[in-house]
This record gives sequence, C-alpha cells and structure tokens, in this order.
Amino acid sequence: MTERNERRELQEKMLAYRILESRINSLAKQREFLAEKLVELQTTLVSIDEIEKSKDEILFPLGSEAYTFGKILDKNKVIVEVGAGIVLEKNITEARDILHKRMNDFENALTTVQRNMQETSESLQVLEPEIQQMIDKQHSQQQTQTQERD
Repeated sequence: MTERNERRELQEKMLAYRILESRINSLAKQREFLAEKLVELQTTLVSIDEIEKSKDEILFPLGSEAYTFGKILDKNKVIVEVGAGIVLEKNITEARDILHKRMNDFENALTTVQRNMQETSESLQVLEPEIQQMIDKQHSQQQTQTQERD
C-alpha cells in the first residue's frame, strides 16, 4: 500500500471514529431522556395510587418545590394524554394501563439505546488500536525518511 493510500485510510478511520463518538454522545442524550421519562411515569403512577388512597384533600405540586392542598372532585377519573397532544378523561384503571404501556415502550426503547451504545463502544474499541497503529507506522516512516536525508 502506498503512503498516500495509507494516509487516506487513516483519515477515513479517524472520520469513522469521530462519527462513532458523535453517535455515542447522541445515544447518551437519548438514554438520559428516556430515563427521565421513566422516572416521571413512575412518579405519576405513585401519584395516582395516592389519589386513590387519599381522603378528599391531596397535596399538589406547583413547581419549584412548592405545593398546595386541593380537593379531588372525582377520584375515579384522570385526564391522560393519549398521543399527539390529545388528552382524554379515563378511569383510574384505564389511566394506569396507558401509563404502564407507555413505561413498557420507554423501557424497550432504553434497552435498544443501551444495546446500540454497547455496539458503538465496541466498534470504537476495535478502531482505536487500528488508528494508533497506523499513526505509529506513519511516524516511523517519517523518522526513517528524515534520517535518510541527514
């Protein structure tokens, strides 16, 4: 292989490495988002359980760690987003089923993202020593050429 081809191959491998690094970063962001959504769904399910157990008053979050007491008008009804920004009134059982299905979907997506991260990481681990070997070879060739000139 000519020196020019070796340089081109090194550049291609380095580009592939950068692309894989970028993919890992993107997958990490997806993983973080999915994990946050799973926590949010779990919190929602716990809140629904608390509503069912409560008397007439419950503590409602206002945001920024502030809460207020409120009265529940109907403990058997919950308004749930069913997709595309559409919300519907559902009974507690239906709401739980929707949220559990959504949790299952997020868990499956999280598993897929983690598997993709593992595969991408393995590809990086294979590529890294190849790149290092090519760089070392180029340095060695340059040193040899420099010594031959002197």
